[in-house]
Amino acid sequence: MDLERTRFTNREKIILRELSANARVSLTKLAKKVNCSVVTASKIIEKLTKELDIRFTLEVDMDRLGLSDRHIITIKFDKMPDESFLKGLFENDAYAQDVYLTKGDFDLIIFAATDTPINYTKWETDLAAGLSDYLPDLRPSEFVFPQLGYVPLNDAFVDFIREEIKADKGDRQILRILNQNCRMNYREISRVLGMNEDTVRYRMFRLIRKGLIHRFTIAIQNPGYGYLFAYFLRYRFYKDTTTRAFPQMRNHYMKESEEIPLINSFPMIAPISGSYRSFGEAFGSDKKEVLSKSIKWHESLLKKEEVMERHALVLKPIKGLMPLRNLDAKENYRFIWI
Repeated sequence: MDLERTRFTNREKIILRELSANARVSLTKLAKKVNCSVVTASKIIEKLTKELDIRFTLEVDMDRLGLSDRHIITIKFDKMPDESFLKGLFENDAYAQDVYLTKGDFDLIIFAATDTPINYTKWETDLAAGLSDYLPDLRPSEFVFPQLGYVPLNDAFVDFIREEIKADKGDRQILRILNQNCRMNYREISRVLGMNEDTVRYRMFRLIRKGLIHRFTIAIQNPGYGYLFAYFLRYRFYKDTTTRAFPQMRNHYMKESEEIPLINSFPMIAPISGSYRSFGEAFGSDKKEVLSKSIKWHESLLKKEEVMERHALVLKPIKGLMPLRNLDAKENYRFIWI
Protein backbone atom coordinates (compact mmCIF):
# COMPACT_ATOMS: atom_id res chain seq x y z
CA MET A 1 0.00 0.00 0.00
CA ASP A 2 1.26 3.49 -0.85
CA LEU A 3 1.30 5.10 2.57
CA GLU A 4 2.22 8.45 1.07
CA ARG A 5 -1.04 8.71 -0.87
CA THR A 6 -3.24 7.53 1.97
CA ARG A 7 -1.77 9.89 4.55
CA PHE A 8 -1.25 13.14 2.66
CA THR A 9 -3.44 15.17 0.34
CA ASN A 10 -2.20 17.05 -2.73
CA ARG A 11 -2.92 20.30 -0.90
CA GLU A 12 -0.60 19.24 1.92
CA LYS A 13 2.12 18.22 -0.53
CA ILE A 14 1.93 21.52 -2.41
CA ILE A 15 2.27 23.45 0.86
CA LEU A 16 5.22 21.27 1.79
CA ARG A 17 6.89 22.03 -1.54
CA GLU A 18 6.28 25.77 -1.15
CA LEU A 19 7.77 25.74 2.34
CA SER A 20 10.79 23.81 1.04
CA ALA A 21 11.43 26.50 -1.58
CA ASN A 22 10.77 29.40 0.81
CA ALA A 23 9.96 28.63 4.43
CA ARG A 24 9.11 32.29 5.03
CA VAL A 25 6.35 32.34 2.43
CA SER A 26 3.28 34.16 3.76
CA LEU A 27 0.09 32.37 4.77
CA THR A 28 -1.78 34.55 2.29
CA LYS A 29 0.33 33.29 -0.63
CA LEU A 30 0.07 29.70 0.55
CA ALA A 31 -3.69 29.93 0.90
CA LYS A 32 -3.99 31.34 -2.61
CA LYS A 33 -1.71 28.64 -3.99
CA VAL A 34 -3.90 25.80 -2.70
CA ASN A 35 -7.22 27.67 -2.88
CA CYS A 36 -8.13 27.72 0.79
CA SER A 37 -8.50 30.22 3.63
CA VAL A 38 -5.56 31.58 5.60
CA VAL A 39 -6.86 29.81 8.69
CA THR A 40 -6.97 26.48 6.85
CA ALA A 41 -3.45 26.99 5.47
CA SER A 42 -2.21 27.72 8.98
CA LYS A 43 -3.83 24.56 10.34
CA ILE A 44 -2.29 22.45 7.55
CA ILE A 45 1.19 23.80 8.40
CA GLU A 46 0.64 23.04 12.09
CA LYS A 47 -0.50 19.51 11.25
CA LEU A 48 2.45 18.82 8.94
CA THR A 49 4.94 20.34 11.38
CA LYS A 50 3.73 18.08 14.18
CA GLU A 51 3.40 14.88 12.13
CA LEU A 52 6.68 15.20 10.21
CA ASP A 53 8.70 16.97 12.92
CA ILE A 54 9.50 19.80 10.51
CA ARG A 55 12.34 22.17 11.34
CA PHE A 56 12.41 25.58 9.66
CA THR A 57 16.05 26.26 8.90
CA LEU A 58 18.57 27.76 6.46
CA GLU A 59 20.36 26.60 3.37
CA VAL A 60 23.54 28.65 3.32
CA ASP A 61 26.49 29.10 0.98
CA MET A 62 29.37 27.32 2.74
CA ASP A 63 31.99 28.81 0.41
CA ARG A 64 30.84 32.33 1.23
CA LEU A 65 30.89 31.47 4.91
CA GLY A 66 34.47 30.31 4.76
CA LEU A 67 33.67 26.63 5.36
CA SER A 68 35.55 25.61 2.24
CA ASP A 69 37.16 22.44 3.62
CA ARG A 70 34.33 19.89 3.74
CA HIS A 71 34.35 16.15 4.21
CA ILE A 72 31.99 13.22 4.43
CA ILE A 73 33.39 10.62 6.82
CA THR A 74 32.17 7.06 7.23
CA ILE A 75 33.17 5.00 10.25
CA LYS A 76 32.98 1.26 10.76
CA PHE A 77 33.58 0.09 14.33
CA ASP A 78 34.96 -3.21 15.57
CA LYS A 79 32.94 -2.57 18.72
CA MET A 80 29.92 -0.27 18.47
CA PRO A 81 29.96 2.56 21.06
CA ASP A 82 26.84 3.55 22.97
CA GLU A 83 24.64 6.19 21.40
CA SER A 84 24.91 8.33 24.55
CA PHE A 85 28.72 8.31 24.24
CA LEU A 86 28.52 9.44 20.61
CA LYS A 87 26.06 12.21 21.44
CA GLY A 88 28.37 13.49 24.14
CA LEU A 89 31.37 13.32 21.82
CA PHE A 90 29.76 15.44 19.09
CA GLU A 91 27.49 17.68 21.18
CA ASN A 92 29.83 20.68 21.33
CA ASP A 93 31.80 19.88 18.17
CA ALA A 94 31.71 22.99 15.98
CA TYR A 95 33.05 21.20 12.89
CA ALA A 96 30.75 18.14 12.94
CA GLN A 97 27.64 19.51 11.25
CA ASP A 98 25.51 16.35 10.97
CA VAL A 99 26.11 12.89 12.42
CA TYR A 100 23.91 9.89 11.52
CA LEU A 101 23.74 6.38 12.90
CA THR A 102 23.68 3.90 10.04
CA LYS A 103 23.51 0.14 9.47
CA GLY A 104 25.37 -1.57 6.66
CA ASP A 105 28.83 -1.08 5.20
CA PHE A 106 29.45 1.66 7.79
CA ASP A 107 28.05 2.46 11.25
CA LEU A 108 28.35 6.24 11.29
CA ILE A 109 28.37 9.00 8.71
CA ILE A 110 29.56 12.52 9.49
CA PHE A 111 29.35 15.78 7.55
CA ALA A 112 32.26 17.94 8.70
CA ALA A 113 32.98 21.48 7.56
CA THR A 114 36.06 23.47 8.60
CA ASP A 115 37.72 26.69 7.54
CA THR A 116 41.17 25.30 6.69
CA PRO A 117 42.73 21.91 5.76
CA ILE A 118 45.00 22.15 8.82
CA ASN A 119 42.04 22.52 11.17
CA TYR A 120 40.30 19.60 9.47
CA THR A 121 43.37 17.38 9.90
CA LYS A 122 43.59 18.28 13.59
CA TRP A 123 39.86 17.63 14.03
CA GLU A 124 39.99 14.23 12.31
CA THR A 125 43.03 13.19 14.37
CA ASP A 126 41.27 14.17 17.61
CA LEU A 127 38.15 12.30 16.47
CA ALA A 128 40.11 9.11 15.79
CA ALA A 129 41.78 9.39 19.19
CA GLY A 130 38.44 9.94 20.92
CA LEU A 131 37.02 6.80 19.31
CA SER A 132 40.17 4.68 19.62
CA ASP A 133 38.68 2.33 22.23
CA TYR A 134 36.19 1.15 19.59
CA LEU A 135 38.78 0.54 16.84
CA PRO A 136 37.23 2.81 14.20
CA ASP A 137 37.92 2.53 10.48
CA LEU A 138 37.61 6.16 9.28
CA ARG A 139 37.19 6.81 5.57
CA PRO A 140 36.96 10.52 4.69
CA SER A 141 36.03 11.87 1.26
CA GLU A 142 36.27 15.52 0.32
CA PHE A 143 32.85 16.99 -0.32
CA VAL A 144 32.87 19.24 -3.39
CA PHE A 145 29.37 20.73 -3.62
CA PRO A 146 25.78 19.45 -3.64
CA GLN A 147 24.19 18.90 -7.03
CA LEU A 148 20.89 18.10 -5.36
CA GLY A 149 20.06 18.94 -1.78
CA TYR A 150 22.05 20.64 0.95
CA VAL A 151 23.89 20.06 4.22
CA PRO A 152 22.21 21.51 7.33
CA LEU A 153 24.70 23.40 9.51
CA ASN A 154 24.84 23.75 13.28
CA ASP A 155 24.65 27.24 14.76
CA ALA A 156 28.44 27.45 15.18
CA PHE A 157 28.75 28.17 11.44
CA VAL A 158 28.41 31.89 12.17
CA ASP A 159 31.81 31.84 13.89
CA PHE A 160 33.51 30.97 10.59
CA ILE A 161 32.19 33.81 8.46
CA ARG A 162 35.16 35.44 6.75
CA GLU A 163 36.13 38.96 7.84
CA GLU A 164 35.69 40.40 4.34
CA ILE A 165 31.98 39.50 4.48
CA LYS A 166 31.65 42.05 7.29
CA ALA A 167 28.95 40.30 9.29
CA ASP A 168 28.90 41.89 12.74
CA LYS A 169 27.53 40.56 16.03
CA GLY A 170 23.95 41.54 15.14
CA ASP A 171 24.12 39.74 11.78
CA ARG A 172 25.45 36.61 13.46
CA GLN A 173 22.71 36.67 16.09
CA ILE A 174 20.08 36.88 13.36
CA LEU A 175 21.67 34.00 11.43
CA ARG A 176 21.64 31.80 14.55
CA ILE A 177 17.97 32.51 15.17
CA LEU A 178 17.02 31.88 11.54
CA ASN A 179 18.96 28.62 11.53
CA GLN A 180 16.87 27.47 14.50
CA ASN A 181 13.54 28.76 13.17
CA CYS A 182 13.61 30.77 9.96
CA ARG A 183 9.83 31.20 10.02
CA MET A 184 10.00 33.66 12.92
CA ASN A 185 8.68 37.02 11.78
CA TYR A 186 10.56 40.31 12.05
CA ARG A 187 8.70 41.35 15.19
CA GLU A 188 9.52 38.10 17.00
CA ILE A 189 13.20 38.33 16.06
CA SER A 190 13.41 41.97 17.13
CA ARG A 191 11.81 41.10 20.48
CA VAL A 192 14.30 38.29 21.15
CA LEU A 193 17.34 40.39 20.21
CA GLY A 194 16.13 43.72 21.55
CA MET A 195 16.69 45.14 18.07
CA ASN A 196 14.54 47.53 16.06
CA GLU A 197 12.18 45.68 13.70
CA ASP A 198 13.22 47.74 10.68
CA THR A 199 16.87 47.03 11.51
CA VAL A 200 16.16 43.29 11.60
CA ARG A 201 14.47 43.49 8.20
CA TYR A 202 17.35 45.49 6.70
CA ARG A 203 19.99 43.13 8.08
CA MET A 204 18.19 40.06 6.73
CA PHE A 205 17.94 41.50 3.22
CA ARG A 206 21.62 42.42 3.38
CA LEU A 207 22.60 38.87 4.39
CA ILE A 208 20.65 37.54 1.41
CA ARG A 209 22.29 40.05 -0.96
CA LYS A 210 25.72 39.03 0.33
CA GLY A 211 24.93 35.48 -0.64
CA LEU A 212 25.23 33.98 2.84
CA ILE A 213 21.60 32.84 2.85
CA HIS A 214 20.69 30.84 -0.22
CA ARG A 215 17.29 29.62 0.90
CA PHE A 216 14.88 29.58 3.83
CA THR A 217 13.84 25.96 3.87
CA ILE A 218 12.65 23.00 5.93
CA ALA A 219 14.10 19.71 7.12
CA ILE A 220 11.74 16.80 7.74
CA GLN A 221 12.94 14.69 10.68
CA ASN A 222 10.11 12.16 10.85
CA PRO A 223 8.72 11.25 7.40
CA GLY A 224 6.55 8.63 9.08
CA TYR A 225 7.42 5.89 6.60
CA GLY A 226 10.11 4.83 4.23
CA TYR A 227 13.84 4.33 4.21
CA LEU A 228 16.82 6.58 3.68
CA PHE A 229 20.06 5.11 2.31
CA ALA A 230 23.45 6.77 2.05
CA TYR A 231 25.75 5.40 -0.64
CA PHE A 232 29.18 5.95 -2.16
CA LEU A 233 30.06 5.10 -5.75
CA ARG A 234 33.30 4.69 -7.65
CA TYR A 235 33.75 3.50 -11.21
CA ARG A 236 36.16 3.40 -14.11
CA PHE A 237 36.19 6.48 -16.30
CA TYR A 238 36.11 6.24 -20.10
CA LYS A 239 36.26 8.88 -22.83
CA ASP A 240 32.50 8.76 -23.43
CA THR A 241 31.41 8.60 -19.76
CA THR A 242 30.66 12.32 -19.61
CA THR A 243 28.73 12.30 -22.90
CA ARG A 244 26.93 8.97 -22.46
CA ALA A 245 26.29 8.18 -18.78
CA PHE A 246 26.27 11.65 -17.21
CA PRO A 247 23.44 13.09 -19.38
CA GLN A 248 21.29 10.06 -18.55
CA MET A 249 21.97 10.60 -14.85
CA ARG A 250 21.03 14.26 -15.13
CA ASN A 251 17.76 13.45 -16.90
CA HIS A 252 16.93 10.94 -14.19
CA TYR A 253 17.51 13.46 -11.39
CA MET A 254 15.46 16.11 -13.20
CA LYS A 255 12.53 13.82 -13.91
CA GLU A 256 9.26 14.86 -12.27
CA SER A 257 6.55 12.30 -11.71
CA GLU A 258 2.86 13.12 -12.14
CA GLU A 259 2.24 12.32 -8.50
CA ILE A 260 3.60 15.05 -6.21
CA PRO A 261 6.00 13.28 -3.83
CA LEU A 262 6.02 13.94 -0.13
CA ILE A 263 9.79 14.45 -0.23
CA ASN A 264 12.41 14.12 -2.93
CA SER A 265 13.55 10.64 -3.90
CA PHE A 266 17.12 11.95 -3.78
CA PRO A 267 17.65 14.24 -0.77
CA MET A 268 21.24 14.79 -1.90
CA ILE A 269 23.58 13.99 -4.76
CA ALA A 270 27.13 15.29 -4.52
CA PRO A 271 30.47 14.75 -6.27
CA ILE A 272 33.29 13.88 -3.88
CA SER A 273 37.01 13.41 -4.30
CA GLY A 274 39.14 10.65 -2.90
CA SER A 275 38.62 6.93 -3.32
CA TYR A 276 34.99 7.47 -4.39
CA ARG A 277 33.55 9.69 -7.11
CA SER A 278 30.09 10.47 -5.75
CA PHE A 279 27.90 10.37 -2.69
CA GLY A 280 24.13 10.19 -2.51
CA GLU A 281 21.15 9.85 -0.22
CA ALA A 282 18.02 8.22 -1.62
CA PHE A 283 14.61 8.00 0.04
CA GLY A 284 11.74 5.63 -0.69
CA SER A 285 8.80 3.75 0.76
CA ASP A 286 10.72 0.47 1.14
CA LYS A 287 14.28 -0.84 1.03
CA LYS A 288 13.86 -2.50 -2.35
CA GLU A 289 12.60 0.73 -3.92
CA VAL A 290 15.48 2.77 -2.50
CA LEU A 291 18.10 0.29 -3.69
CA SER A 292 16.47 0.24 -7.12
CA LYS A 293 16.41 4.04 -7.37
CA SER A 294 19.99 4.46 -6.25
CA ILE A 295 22.39 1.54 -6.13
CA LYS A 296 20.93 -0.81 -8.75
CA TRP A 297 20.09 2.06 -11.09
CA HIS A 298 23.67 3.33 -11.05
CA GLU A 299 25.03 -0.17 -11.49
CA SER A 300 22.92 -0.69 -14.62
CA LEU A 301 23.72 2.74 -16.05
CA LEU A 302 27.46 2.50 -15.34
CA LYS A 303 27.76 -1.14 -16.33
CA LYS A 304 30.57 -0.36 -18.76
CA GLU A 305 32.42 1.55 -16.04
CA GLU A 306 32.12 -1.36 -13.57
CA VAL A 307 30.56 0.59 -10.71
CA MET A 308 31.55 -0.28 -7.14
CA GLU A 309 29.57 0.91 -4.14
CA ARG A 310 29.17 1.03 -0.38
CA HIS A 311 25.84 1.78 1.23
CA ALA A 312 24.03 1.81 4.56
CA LEU A 313 20.57 2.41 5.93
CA VAL A 314 20.36 5.74 7.76
CA LEU A 315 18.78 5.03 11.15
CA LYS A 316 18.58 8.50 12.72
CA PRO A 317 20.58 11.66 13.34
CA ILE A 318 22.40 11.90 16.66
CA LYS A 319 23.40 15.46 15.81
CA GLY A 320 22.04 17.95 13.30
CA LEU A 321 19.19 17.56 10.85
CA MET A 322 18.32 15.20 8.02
CA PRO A 323 18.04 17.24 4.80
CA LEU A 324 14.70 15.74 3.74
CA ARG A 325 12.40 18.13 1.87
CA ASN A 326 10.44 18.49 -1.35
CA LEU A 327 11.74 20.82 -4.08
CA ASP A 328 11.07 21.04 -7.79
CA ALA A 329 14.47 20.01 -9.13
CA LYS A 330 14.16 21.91 -12.41
CA GLU A 331 13.36 25.19 -10.69
CA ASN A 332 15.31 25.09 -7.46
CA TYR A 333 18.51 23.07 -7.65
CA ARG A 334 21.60 25.06 -8.56
CA PHE A 335 24.35 22.61 -9.45
CA ILE A 336 23.21 20.18 -12.12
CA TRP A 337 26.21 19.90 -14.40
CA ILE A 338 26.17 16.24 -15.39
